[in-house]
Parts: sequence; structure tokens; C-alpha cells
Amino acid sequence: MENLNLNTRVLMFAVCTSLEYDLRKFISQSNRELVINKDLENKAKTRNKNLKEPLNTNNYDMLIELDMGDLVSIIYNQSFEFKLNISHTELLKKYFDRIIPIRNRVMHTRPLEIGDRSTLTEVAETIGADLSFWDWNELKKTRNTILTKPHEIYLNSSLDKYERDTHVYHNLPVPEFDDTGFIGRKNELRDILSLLKDRKTQIISVVGNGGVGKTATVVKILYDLIDLEDNPFECILWISLKTRTLSHGEFTNMKNTITDLKNMYEKLHDLVIKEEKSPKDNIINFMSNFPTLLVLDNLETLNTTEVIDFLKSIPENSKVLITSRHGIRELEHRYLISGLDINDAVMYFRLLSNYYNLDIHQRPNNTIKDLIDGYLYRSPLSIKWFLSSISKGINETKILSNKDKLIEFCMSNVVEKLSDKEKEILQLFLVESKDLSHGEIDYFINFEETELMLALNNLISTSLLSYTKSKDKYTMNQMAKDFLAKTQPPKNDFIKKVSQNRIKLNSLMQDIKVRNEADPFNPKSLYRNLENTNFRIASFHLMKALEYSSDKKMDEAFLALEKAYSIAPDYFEVYKIKAFISAENGDWYNAMDNYKIASEMCRDNYEKASVLYLFSYFYVVKMTDYEQAKSLILEADDLCPGNLFIQLQKAKILSYVGEYKESEEILKSIDISAMETSKLKNQYISIFADLYKRKAENLDLYRDVEIKVECYKEALSKFDLLAEVDHKTCRIMTKILNDLSYIPHSGKAIELLQKTVSDYYNLLLHSNQFTGDFIPIYNRIYEARHFYSEEFLEILKKISIKYKSYAQAIQEENMGMIIKKHSGYGFIMNSQNTYYYHFTSMRYQDFEVGDTVKFISAKNHKGSIALEVELMSKFK
Repeated sequence: MENLNLNTRVLMFAVCTSLEYDLRKFISQSNRELVINKDLENKAKTRNKNLKEPLNTNNYDMLIELDMGDLVSIIYNQSFEFKLNISHTELLKKYFDRIIPIRNRVMHTRPLEIGDRSTLTEVAETIGADLSFWDWNELKKTRNTILTKPHEIYLNSSLDKYERDTHVYHNLPVPEFDDTGFIGRKNELRDILSLLKDRKTQIISVVGNGGVGKTATVVKILYDLIDLEDNPFECILWISLKTRTLSHGEFTNMKNTITDLKNMYEKLHDLVIKEEKSPKDNIINFMSNFPTLLVLDNLETLNTTEVIDFLKSIPENSKVLITSRHGIRELEHRYLISGLDINDAVMYFRLLSNYYNLDIHQRPNNTIKDLIDGYLYRSPLSIKWFLSSISKGINETKILSNKDKLIEFCMSNVVEKLSDKEKEILQLFLVESKDLSHGEIDYFINFEETELMLALNNLISTSLLSYTKSKDKYTMNQMAKDFLAKTQPPKNDFIKKVSQNRIKLNSLMQDIKVRNEADPFNPKSLYRNLENTNFRIASFHLMKALEYSSDKKMDEAFLALEKAYSIAPDYFEVYKIKAFISAENGDWYNAMDNYKIASEMCRDNYEKASVLYLFSYFYVVKMTDYEQAKSLILEADDLCPGNLFIQLQKAKILSYVGEYKESEEILKSIDISAMETSKLKNQYISIFADLYKRKAENLDLYRDVEIKVECYKEALSKFDLLAEVDHKTCRIMTKILNDLSYIPHSGKAIELLQKTVSDYYNLLLHSNQFTGDFIPIYNRIYEARHFYSEEFLEILKKISIKYKSYAQAIQEENMGMIIKKHSGYGFIMNSQNTYYYHFTSMRYQDFEVGDTVKFISAKNHKGSIALEVELMSKFK
């Protein structure tokens, strides 16, 4: 019997009825006229009003009205009257405790469970030997018929007449999973049943790919529901909107299907009480009078907009349960069903293989798992398609290499309804071939945030994408990948765009990495930027925000910040950069607030120290609140003791609050030769020089003039430690020289000023072109010019002139003024451009800053260049 491929429920029905027949014969032929209890008597009379007295165990007509459980209870409770020993009685109970629930599922059209069929098979084979007090002839005859002439069982079955013992009016379909029984889905069964009983949810959508088992799960739930005492519905109306089905391994179109809302109304109208109204009004009126659960199976085949209008009119006391490949986007409580749990899928595979009389289920567990996971999507339909195709003699490899019809069947009515934006997101998943975060999708696709969220939510509602909160990732299901790769692969332009964006992102991450190593406490140094993809993408937007802020494009800067926040709200760098940019924009309250948030969100001492470092910098530069700055940098120092950058900032702030000795001790403890970058060395020297400058400023101009000049001398001596002085450090030097210009009565001050200007002539000359700091120095010294040499005054005059303003007045295209000169190159400027020149292009080697020249303009990889440079005039 177990090797036959007939309708399982018919075979099981035959076994159950044979068992009941044998039980009745045993009771009625026992030569005992036993009186049955009142409950069984009333049950029999209710079912058959024509029963004649006496109602005892010899009355076969009465026994016909009793069920298997009733018959077994009569034998068990009066076993001594039937001359049964204890072992027979206990064995009888053991057998039928297993059989009776199966019989009830068979007779009451309830979904079969795993093992039901095999249990009855076992009973049919063993009951004669184990319960030998009766011959079980009817069961033996049925078993023999199944083995030899199974078609007779199928043709003569009265399965369509078995009882529907329920108080709920319904037209639920016969379960389609009788071949194996219902498998798995414990959580889904519990959750959806809870939603059906919950008064708050009126429209429930069970969403998932085609073939994933939505209909089977809902059928199982609804049969469970109608047997519950607290079932809230008096009526369950089932409407199937399927248009295609899997039959004998082939996907075929169904006949007489419902194709529009009008057809659906007509079909429903046949199931309800008809009044002199339209079909739709009659349906609504019926659902108002009777608490009804309307089930719309495969709703995706109808127009969603029209259906929504209908659903809005559903009465409050009724509900709608939908199965669909995509949600309806409003009104509904959506419940997603995905592929089977892998262990349940393997169990289904083995049972179905056995059902089809195959031996493929005998393979090792891992082999079957790999097949189900890698090729069959854990989908019940895919597994059934695969095994039924093998049962028809098709080669296994050929089946797996020709899944197009399977995939098309499962994905139809889904992808074609997507918007262009939604399809573009899916194509991104194809190109990247991995799970993607919200930030990654946003970066590569670059939609408006509301558009992106709408598209992602709809893709989730179609189950094409799923979202894992713990990983913060979106996943595209494998069947959708296979379908789109075949039908709508990404175009070359799209692939190129994604590739270019990826290259740009990787380049930026590399720049951040280099900056982190070279200047870790710079605002543009972003930590943990590679920790996850959202931090990585947020870093891109943070860097854009800093660029916009640097260009004074504050609106764009804050938009980029908002984008970073929407992608990674838990990333402390978002708040750090927002604080920095707010400070640059003059919004001090938001700067302070965001620095505090950033420091609270840091995960380790180093990160927090970096935030406190910038926070102290804010109080120094923007607020000139040195005490608060000191408090913050001391806290940072406690978190990261000995850090060079923090030590430099600490020394600077201590000098600002007058703690010169402490500041000097810190600076002297630092080895400048161990510093790797010129920038860092310049920062160190500028702090050291500024410390002595501040000490000098606190000394009396006349009484302490010698000590004052010594402090300035000490400050200026620090510049000798630098191979190259940058412009920021040069400004400290200029400020010291400015202070010295106020002391013309000191020969040492005059000597120090003149020597420093001569030694750093080129540096000061070029620096003044950008700052103009030397103009007031020159004016002050010129008033006391009798204290200074003529040669020095001439040098000072050259330094104090802003040649750029003269250069920008030159209108001729191939003429300009030299505004910067180095040993081997320089720059020429006119009103139109700035040109780079190399010494090999100069006809005369003694050009000076301020000289007017003519040249031939050209272009190279560096930009505009000047060739054949020729002197026209010296600056006067």
C-alpha cells in the first residue's frame, strides 16, 4: 500500500471505514446485549431519528451512527463482557489512541499531519496479529484491494459524503498536502492564528514568493480555527484567484479562473444570502450580519487599486485574510512567509520522495540539504516540482539546469509590477552579489530618502527583499536573483556607474586611513569608518559635509550631515562632525550639544579623547574660554596619557591660562626628531614659540626690556629646528616680529628683528602675499626708520608689498607679475590666471618677486604653465 501513488486521503478513508466496520461487527456479534450510556444513545438518536428500540450493542443500525472513538470506548469500558484480557484491552487502547485522531482528520477534511499515512499503513499490516481477538476481515479485504486493485478504492470511495461536523459555514478547499501531511511552520501557524483572533487587525496579508507554501499554511490554520471554541467567525468564505498550477510536474493554466473583481463578486455572491442589491452590496451586507472571514487566495492576479476600495468597505465585525506575492501597501497587517526551515524542508523532501516511490531520499542528509538550499530555494513547490519530474523519468541534472518555468511561475505577477526605481535596486543587488545595508543602497542608487524607503518597503512587501535587523542588512532572495539575471540583467552603463562609485568610495576610505595615521585628531580623521557598511557610507557623506563647510556651502553641508545621520544614527563621528561644522557656522549651542552626544557615544577611551580634543579646540578658538578648554583637554589626557597630539594641545592651553612652567615642561619632554611629519613639527614649534611670546608680553616694555627680548629670541630660535616653515607657523614668527617693532629703543630688539627678517626673507615675502601682516610692521618701522639700516628698510619694503594686488591689475593675457619664487620654480599671476613656471623656462635667472614678465601660456597635467619667461620690468 505504501508504494502506491493514489490520492492519499482516499486510501486512508478506506482504511478508517474498514476499521470502523470491523469494530461494529465485533460488538454486534459478541452475543452480548449491552446497554450503552445515555450520551451515546442521544448521539445516535440525534443522527438517526428513525432508530428503533432497544438501543443496545446488538442494534447494528444504532452502531452505524457512532464513530470510531465511541465504538472503542464501548469495548474498552466493558472489556470483560467481550471476554478480552488485560493485555488485549491495553493494546486496543494503545492502537486506537493513535488511530482516532487520524480518523478524525480524514473524516472531517482536516489537514493531515506528518506520519498519518504511515501510521495507518502500519496498523493495516499489524493489527490482525496484535489484536487477534477479532479477524479484522474487512480491513484485510481493503488492504488486499489497495495492493492489487487500487483503482476500485478510488472509484468506489464515498469520501465526498464524509461529515463536516462544524458549526461554521465554510467552503474551505480540501488540503493539497495529503501526500506528506502538513510539515513545520509552527511559528507561522501560531502567529497568523493570533492575528485572526485579534480584534485590532482587520486585513491580514500573508506574503511570500510563489510556491513558498502560503496557501497550504493558511488552509491548515483555517481548519484549526473552525475547531476552536473561541473561533470568532460564523462563516469563512474562500475565493481562489489562482490562474496557474503545477500538475504532474508541468505548470499549466487553470480553466474558469477569476480574472477581475467582477468575477470575484459573482463567485462570492453564490456563497451568500442574496437580496435585491448588487453582488458587492449583498456580500458586504452578509458580512455585516454574520462575522465572516473572507479569504482571498493569490490576490496578486487582480488589480490592487480596485481591491483596496473593496477592502475599505469591509464591516468591522468581519475580516479579510489575503495570500499574495506582494502586499497591498495600505490597510493590511503584513505577515511574511519565506522558505521552509532547512530541517523541515529535508523532512518534506524525504517523505515526498518516498511517496513517489523514489530512492533519492536515501542520500546523506548534507547532500539533500545542499540540493534544497542551493537549487530548490527551500520552497515546497520547487521540491515537489523536482521530485515529480524525476518520477516521470527526467534526468536530475537536466531538471536543475532548466528551472526557467519554475522560476517564471513563482515570480510572475511580481517583478512586472515593480517601479523602475525598485527594479534598479534589485539590479544593484545583482551587480554587488551580496547583502547590502541601507547606506550602501542609498550611496549607489542615490534616490531621495522618501523614495528610497518607499521602494525598499515595497520590495520587502513582495518578499523579493528581506531585512535582518540584527545585521542591519537587506537580502535579495535567490529565486528573485535567478529570475532577474535571466530576464532583466543589469546593463553595462549601470554596472559601470556602480563600479565607478565603488572606486570613489574605496579611494576616500584610503584617504581617511592615511589621514588617521598622519593626523589622528584632525576633524577629517574618522574612526571605525570600516566597522560596518553604514559607517563606511556615512563617512563618505561626512567628508562631503566637511568639503561643503570648507567652501562655505552650509546648506549643502547640513544636508550631507542629515544623510549621514539617516544612514548611521549610532555612529559617534556623525555628531562630532556636526559639532565641528556647527561651530564653523557660528551655531555654538548645537556645537556644544553635539560634542557632548559624540563623547557619550564613543566606545573606547581613544575615541572619546579625540572628541574632547576637538571640543577643547572649540572652546579655545570660538569661545576663548580657556578654563573650559583646559578641563576638557585634561580629561582627554587622563583617557590617553602620553598621546603626542593631546600633549601639544595641553601645552598650548596651559600657556593660554598663564601656566607657562607646566606648558614648557610638557614641550621640553617631547622629542621633535621623533616626529614623522613636517606639519607636526611646525605645530610643535609654533606652540613653543607662542609660549615664549606670551611670556614676553607679560613683561614690562621698559623695565624688563632685556628679559623681554631674550624671550622673543628664544621663541625665534625654535624656527631653526625646522627644515621647512609652513605658513601657519610663519604667522607666529610675524607676530613676534610685530612685537619687536614696538621696541626701537632696544638695540638687541633691533638686531634680532633685522637678522630674522634677513634670514627668513623669502618665507616672509611669500607669506605676506596671503596675509598682508607685514604692512603695519613696515609702517611702524618706517616711522622710526632712523633706528634701522637702509638695506633692512629696503628688504622690509619688498616684503610688505602685496604683489598679488598689482598682478591682478595686469590685463594682458601673456603678461604677469612673479608673486612667488623658489629655487627651481615659481608662480606668475595676472587678472586672468596663475601660471606655474620652471627655471628652465626663464631667459634670465635673476628674476625677483614683483618683476613683470612676458611669457607663452600653455597647459600640462598640473594646469596652466608659463614658457619662455622674459623680464619686462622691475618693480618700482
